[in-house]
Amino acid sequence: MRRGWEVEYLDGTIINESQMQWRKIPKNNMIRLTLHYDGRQWDLNDKIAYDQKKRGSAVPGVPESFQIESRSVGYYDRVNGKTVKVWYTVNEFTGKMNMEVQDL
Repeated sequence: MRRGWEVEYLDGTIINESQMQWRKIPKNNMIRLTLHYDGRQWDLNDKIAYDQKKRGSAVPGVPESFQIESRSVGYYDRVNGKTVKVWYTVNEFTGKMNMEVQDL
């Protein structure tokens, strides 16, 4: 099953994480950021700016032991005059989704 982020742009172009690294994709004109996880998906639409992150671990000195523990997609928003970052994070082992709001 498919896991990871996918971005859609204003012109209809779609890029996913198997095609390009996040730091290399254009950040302008995004209209949707989606997190896919084994047949489920969470869509973030029409936000000011988007972000993604992963958390992983590895046994020191054993590169092949690397494993992703969680995947997150997020966006920036204004709440009560303050800028916040809203994260949606899925646990890679349980599939459980959590939402967190970070004050910036």
